[in-house]
Amino acid sequence: MKSENVGHHQLKVINGNDNGIGIVEFFEGKNIFVTGATGFLAKVLIEKMLRTTPKVNKIYLLVRAKDEEAAFHRLKIEIMESELFKCLEEMHGEYYKSFILEKLIPIVGNIYEPNLAMDIIISDKIAQEIDLIVDSAAITTFDERYDLALDANVNGPYQLMMFAKKCKKLKLLMHYSTAFANGEREGLILEKPFSMGESITKEKITSISPYTNFPSLDAHNEMNLISKLKNNITNNIGMEQIMKDFGLERAKLYGWQDTYSFTKAIGEMMINNMRDEIPILIIRPSGITSSYKEPFPGWIQGFRIIDPLVFFYRKGDLPALLADPDCLVDLVPVDMVVNTTMAAMAKHGNLQNPQLNVYHVASSSINPLSFSQIFDYSYDFFKLFPFVNSKGDKFEVKKMRFFDKISDFENYIWEVLSKQHEVQDGKELTKIQIRLIKRKVEYLKNFSKLYEPYLFYKGWFDNGNVRKLMGDMSEEEKRSFEIDVTKINWKNYIENTHIPGVQKYVLEGKRVN
Repeated sequence: MKSENVGHHQLKVINGNDNGIGIVEFFEGKNIFVTGATGFLAKVLIEKMLRTTPKVNKIYLLVRAKDEEAAFHRLKIEIMESELFKCLEEMHGEYYKSFILEKLIPIVGNIYEPNLAMDIIISDKIAQEIDLIVDSAAITTFDERYDLALDANVNGPYQLMMFAKKCKKLKLLMHYSTAFANGEREGLILEKPFSMGESITKEKITSISPYTNFPSLDAHNEMNLISKLKNNITNNIGMEQIMKDFGLERAKLYGWQDTYSFTKAIGEMMINNMRDEIPILIIRPSGITSSYKEPFPGWIQGFRIIDPLVFFYRKGDLPALLADPDCLVDLVPVDMVVNTTMAAMAKHGNLQNPQLNVYHVASSSINPLSFSQIFDYSYDFFKLFPFVNSKGDKFEVKKMRFFDKISDFENYIWEVLSKQHEVQDGKELTKIQIRLIKRKVEYLKNFSKLYEPYLFYKGWFDNGNVRKLMGDMSEEEKRSFEIDVTKINWKNYIENTHIPGVQKYVLEGKRVN
């Protein structure tokens, strides 16, 4: 220890004694500003903070809405009345509504615009009050238009950093990125920050030939390129496809698998480039799935990561996969991401060093799971609980087949779907049926191409910082803020928690046949 004038909380962290990090105490009285507040991850974080650290002061939620009334409506519908908050509602009973309205303050704004499009008086007031910023706003579609992805994932962080610099009491800014921001890196991938100018292609080239020049990746240059491209396109017809193709082209050039992972990495570079003395925490989760335990097992919002594959499979629409069966699928339940976030925020918020710290919240290096295992577990589940269509017909799943060539995959899908139609009708295929099968095969081929970089992924994520964090936590904190991914029994979780959770919270009440 360099100095005796170390704060009480710092001593607890450095010594790692029985008091732990002091997570609950850290959030007491804090004012927090949250972007992307109605998204899956942010909602689980907000629920956990309100349930376990009820002495948190105010949580300001940046909400896209036309006015204050519309913002309150979104708070009511998407948060207060969400199934996710039922435990909190039971805890507070008749005082639940007043508790929520006292703690959660919706603010009309937009992360893509200067001053986050907030009313100037409100933004000045918030800038005087907030201690912590949580940045959860992002576009997560793999093949989004490049202009839209840059706006959300790069310009958004830029505008937020500009606002953060006005916040006099700010102790920490926490930004959610993704483990897949590491692009096409292979092997064990370390928790290293990105600096402006870096790229995966540059890393690979210079490791082979250190004197090779490769253009530096610059955020402002990418945004200027988009601006010029848009100015040169006089007709809006085909603009969407041009922007999608251009994003993928730029991502591949610099060594990323898609527009999503590429723009998330550039967003990290932007934050690092602008941070000055602001302490920054970057949390990089891998594939976020349904809750493991809290506030109850299986809660999820929308299809995530593997879900489209699993639920196409259960109906017989995906009898094969263009994938390496031994490829690791890096999954982590949403509540473990949230627990890691709160523990890391408390640790670095107490220390307040003007550094940038990166955490991989991931499972591949410590509790690996492969594609073949996922589909073995899915097979076991759907054998017991088969898919039943609107006519009452049950579908019997078969073991998943894996292919490494697109042509073999395509031929097999065609063969299986053709047989299904022949069996159902007992006749030869009609022209209409052939057209339908062709359309389905084409869709699955394109779908598989989109997922392909992740179905043959050759990296796994080091999580040394999470392990250190666990060492800093007291036994009580480890129980209340479970972050140990090695405790997950994947078979049990997928069969008894995740698939039933998706069926209940995503598919129930919807037509899925």
